Amino acid sequence: MADLVARAVVLSRGATFLITNGRGDISDGDQGFYSGDHRLLFRYEWRVDGHQPVPLGGRAVDANRAQYFAAVPAYRQAEEGGIVLEREIQLQEGALRDTVRVRNYGDRSVVVPLELSTGADFAHIFSVKRRVLGESSAQLRTSALPAREGEDAVVFQAPGDLAPLGVRLRFSQRPQELQGKSIGLGFHLEVAAGSQSTLVADCAALPGPAVEPLRTPWPTRLSGPTIEAGGPIGPMLERAYNRALRDLHALAIRGRSIGLADGDAAEAYAAGIPWYIALFGRDALLTSRMTLYAMPQYGAGSLLALGRMQGQKVNPKTDEAPGKILHEFRPQLDPREVDAIPDFPYYGSVDSTPLFLIALEEQVRCAGNEALGRDMIDHVRAAVGWLDGPGDPDKDGYLEYERQGRHGLTNQGWKDSWDAVHFRDGTLADGPIALTEVQGYLYAARIAAARLLTLGGDEGAGRTQYQKARRLRAQFHRDFWMPERDFYAMGLDKSKHRIDALSSNGAQVLWSGIVPADAAAKVAQTALAAPIYSGFGVRTLAAGEGRYNPISYHNGSVWPHDNALIAEGLLHYGHAEEAMRIVEALISATSVRIDRRLPELFAGFSREETSEPVAYPSACPVQAWAAAVMPHAVALMLGVSVERGLVRLSPVLPSGLNHLRISGLRVLGHSLDLSVERDRSGRVRLRVDEADGLRVVVRRRR
Repeated sequence: MADLVARAVVLSRGATFLITNGRGDISDGDQGFYSGDHRLLFRYEWRVDGHQPVPLGGRAVDANRAQYFAAVPAYRQAEEGGIVLEREIQLQEGALRDTVRVRNYGDRSVVVPLELSTGADFAHIFSVKRRVLGESSAQLRTSALPAREGEDAVVFQAPGDLAPLGVRLRFSQRPQELQGKSIGLGFHLEVAAGSQSTLVADCAALPGPAVEPLRTPWPTRLSGPTIEAGGPIGPMLERAYNRALRDLHALAIRGRSIGLADGDAAEAYAAGIPWYIALFGRDALLTSRMTLYAMPQYGAGSLLALGRMQGQKVNPKTDEAPGKILHEFRPQLDPREVDAIPDFPYYGSVDSTPLFLIALEEQVRCAGNEALGRDMIDHVRAAVGWLDGPGDPDKDGYLEYERQGRHGLTNQGWKDSWDAVHFRDGTLADGPIALTEVQGYLYAARIAAARLLTLGGDEGAGRTQYQKARRLRAQFHRDFWMPERDFYAMGLDKSKHRIDALSSNGAQVLWSGIVPADAAAKVAQTALAAPIYSGFGVRTLAAGEGRYNPISYHNGSVWPHDNALIAEGLLHYGHAEEAMRIVEALISATSVRIDRRLPELFAGFSREETSEPVAYPSACPVQAWAAAVMPHAVALMLGVSVERGLVRLSPVLPSGLNHLRISGLRVLGHSLDLSVERDRSGRVRLRVDEADGLRVVVRRRR
C-alpha cells in the first residue's frame, strides 16, 4: 500500500501540470497543481469520515487524465457495505476537474461524509525545487482562509506582490466549513445500495474564467504516426511509443509561455515536468529534430518562438549577443525568488544557435516547409554572424563558451552542472571551453546554413559556409582525438589542452558527420564496452574516471536522449549492430516503469550490479527529449532520410523486434505507411504500403 501511495502520477497540458501521489492527493514534496511557473495548490487531500482511503490503484490513462481507486475500510468494519472511492482527474490549461464517485456495494443506503483538506502557497517553481532538494528557500504558504464566492466556490488569493494570482475551487455541491480545521471543506453524499453518487470539483487558476461544474469532459488529443510491433520487445515498444506521443503533445506550450501573443497558434516544446515547463532552446531543438517524422508542427513552432527572441544586443548579465539563440525563457519570476539565472530570456548556451540552424534546415528539407526557411532567412544570417563572431572569440574555428556575467551557468553545453567538465583525474577545466559534440553541431550547422542561404538566393554566402565546414572537419580530429583511449576528448580547455575524461560527449559527436570513418569505428568499439557502457546505455562519464558517480547528474548517469543521439551517429557510420544494442536497451528500460516512460535520466549502475535500471533521485518523470527517444528510435529503424525530394529508407531492427508497421509517418508534408519484417534467415525487409505521392527508394543495409 505504501508503494501505491508513494508512486507519483503526473499530468500536463501546456504550461499547466499536476503531480499527485498514488491516491490522487497532493500532500508532499514537489506534488501540486501548477500553472505558469507557480504552484497554486500544495495540499489537496480527500478523506472519508476522517479516514484516509486505502489505495487500490492510481495511474495516468492519458497525458492529461488519471484514474484512482480506493477502498473505505471504515464502512466495511461498520457492516454498512463496501464503499469504494473512484476518482478521475482531467487537466486543462489553467484548470483541472476532479470527479469523485462514491460506489456503495453494500445492501443498504449510506450517507458518506467526504472531507477535503486544501491549501495554496503560490510558490515559484524555483522555490519548490530548492525545498525538494533540501536547500533553504522562502516559505510562501498562505495563512489566510479561502474566501467564499457564492454558494458553491472558494477562492485563495495570492499575497499582494503576486496579485492578481489566485485559485478558485468550485463544487457541484455546496461545501460546509469543517470545525477545527483551518482549511477544510465537508460534503455529504447519500448513496443508495448498489448505486453511486458523484461530486465534481473544478479548480481554476486566476486570473481567468471559471470552469463551470459538470461541463462535458475535456477531450484529449493524440495525433502522429501509429505503430504495431511484434517480437519479445514489441509490446514494450508499442506502450512506450504511445506514452511518448501523449507526453510530447502534453508538453506543447504556446502564447506568452514562449514569448508570443496569446492568440498565436504556434506551439513549442517545453523541456519537462516539474522543473522545466518552459522554453529551453537546446531541449526544444533537439526534441524537434528527434520528432521530425512524427510531429513536425512543434518543431516549426519552436523555431518560430526562438527566432522571435534571437539575441539583438550585447548583455553580459544574460549572455545575450546578436544572433544568439536563447537557453531559457520564462514569462515571469517571483520577485522574492533568487536563482542562478539572472533574468529572462537567458542566453547561456553555446549550442542552441548551431542546433537552431540544423533544426531549421531539416524542417525545410525533410518536412517540406520551405516557406519557413524563406521567412526565417534573416534569422539564419544573424545566427551565422554569431557563429563567425562572438561564438568563436579567439578565431580558432571552434565554438567556445565562458560565462560573461557574475550569475548564470558556468558550463553552457548540455551537461551544464558546475562540475560536469573536467579532466580524467577530476580536475575542473578552465574556460573558455570548446566541447567536442558542440564542434560537431557547428560542422552540421555550417552545412545547414549553406543550404539555407543558397535557398535564400545568397549562393556566395552558402559557398563560404561549405568551405568553413570542410576546414573544421579537417582540423577537428587532429585536435580532439585521444589515440591512447581510442576516443574523443570531452573538449579543449583555455590552453587548448584536451580534456581527457572518457565521456559520452566523444560518442555523441558522431551524428554530426564530422568524424573520419576509421575513428568512428574505434569510437563504436569503445562506447559499447565497459567502463563507459553500463549494459543499460552509454554513461555520461566512464566508471573509474575522476568524479565518477553513478547517481550524479552528469558524471556517470545514463541519459536516454544522449544515447539515442549516439545510436543515430553509429548508424550514420554504418555500425547498425551497435546502434540497435542501444535502441534495444532503451526500449527495455521502459518495461520496469509502471508508466512506461523513459525518465530524464537514470543511474549508471552496471548490469553486474543490478538486473534493471536504477532510478535517479529527483529525475524529471516527464522530459521532452526523453519522450522523443521513441519516435526517434522508430525513424532510426526505418533509416529514413530525405535529399532533393527523394525519401530514402534503409531498415534495421534491434534484437527482440521482428515486425514493425508504421502508419502516418510524416515526410515532406505527406503521409507514409510501411512495414518492416525480419524473415527466417534474419534478413530485414521493408515494404511501402502507401506513399501518398512521395518518391521512395528502399536500400538494404550491408
